[in-house]
Amino acid sequence: MFDNQQQNQNQVNTGDDISEGKTMKFKYKRRSPFPLFLMRAEGEIDTIEDFFDRAKDAWRKGQKTLEQMAASSGENVPDDWLVDDVAQLKEFAWLYSEFAIIGLWRCIELYRKSAMRFAVSKSAAQRASEHEKFKKDLLRLNIEETKIRCARSVDELRCLNNAIKHERRVNGKLADFPRWKNKEGDKLGDLERHYLRLLPFAKKYLEDLTKRLKKAKGPSTIPAGQVSNT
Repeated sequence: MFDNQQQNQNQVNTGDDISEGKTMKFKYKRRSPFPLFLMRAEGEIDTIEDFFDRAKDAWRKGQKTLEQMAASSGENVPDDWLVDDVAQLKEFAWLYSEFAIIGLWRCIELYRKSAMRFAVSKSAAQRASEHEKFKKDLLRLNIEETKIRCARSVDELRCLNNAIKHERRVNGKLADFPRWKNKEGDKLGDLERHYLRLLPFAKKYLEDLTKRLKKAKGPSTIPAGQVSNT
């Protein structure tokens, strides 16, 4: 009896399965970190969506207040007495949409950094914010960035983020995209519809990039910046 107990204990310790007279070694695989990176990015995007919704609600309340004030004003009140309030409310709408876009791009950027640190190297993570270098590092994993789902829309998001941070005007790179064509130098204006348009594309991009990274075999030995285009 003691010998049987000892044999069972050995099975637990070694991971052997001797049911039906057969012995099988369990194989343990290290869990891929990319789904965890994706989960974190999705949580951050949820926070941005919540921020946008709350800011939008605040804007609606402000708009309603101004309308009530205008309706209740007397005949002796100047027509432009609320002009500054209206301008501030408009600026507020522009700002929270800009913040949402910047935050959305930041989620993409942080995911890229985490993924490159694990998949390639620490130095690859440091240069992940440089788009062309990031694309070359992905090629070392046999992943072509332009073929990732919604890559073009995410590139538009990147350029829009840069335009917001610099002059809040359409720059040359942003003007290359169809919706911004012939608008170079124009003010960006209210970006709410662009944020709402790009949001689902950013999510799909991260999901597809995660799938591709999970399948990647590891970086090639080709140094970064010397990846062949063939």
